[in-house]
Amino acid sequence: MFGEPNSTSFTGNGLEIWKYDFEKVSADAISYIPIISSFGGTASGTKKELTILFDEHMVVKKAKMSEAAVKHKTGLFNQ
Repeated sequence: MFGEPNSTSFTGNGLEIWKYDFEKVSADAISYIPIISSFGGTASGTKKELTILFDEHMVVKKAKMSEAAVKHKTGLFNQ
């Protein structure tokens, strides 16, 4: 349904954890000004993370979805 997870890990008890990440960002208004955007701009949006914990039979035991605001800097002076 979601494809391959971005990362997998295990709990101390040997249960498997899968994590999926998705970001949707778009350039902020300042990024559309030609000269200024080459020196520094920003893109902002949201990041969603889905974490799934499986039991020993690979049946979903617990799932958690979180969402947070993100902002990425772009341009020459924001490297």
